Amino acid sequence: MTGPLSVLLWPGLVLSAIAAGAALYGRYRPLPRFLTGPEICRLEDNGCQALFRTRNAALLGIPNSLLGLGFYLCLAWGLVAGWPTWLLFLAGTAAFGMTLWLGAVLIREKLECRVCWAGHAANTVLWLSLAAALLRA
Repeated sequence: MTGPLSVLLWPGLVLSAIAAGAALYGRYRPLPRFLTGPEICRLEDNGCQALFRTRNAALLGIPNSLLGLGFYLCLAWGLVAGWPTWLLFLAGTAAFGMTLWLGAVLIREKLECRVCWAGHAANTVLWLSLAAALLRA
């Protein structure tokens, strides 16, 4: 995909992948406090291991961050290979659904995870960019 939408899509893809990589790292090792947030930092190991090991942090036993990394890799591959926009949008909608669910969990439980919110914001930009591309197609 080229044109004005790629200005949002590619940086969003990179930010999402960085956030997912940090979240996956945080599942097994403590992240620096500046990446988590004041409320999370009060938890064990700066909160990351406590937060990223909850029941909401995995789907069918697979960490959400690992699923995200797989999605971002496939999305990048699909963009470069010229996959149909509707297919990319369909996959992006599943990822955006996870963003909505996990964002609601963060709000409900009053968790201030900077890594999580950066990833969710980037996922939203990805989904909106794919939606706009689908409407232009």
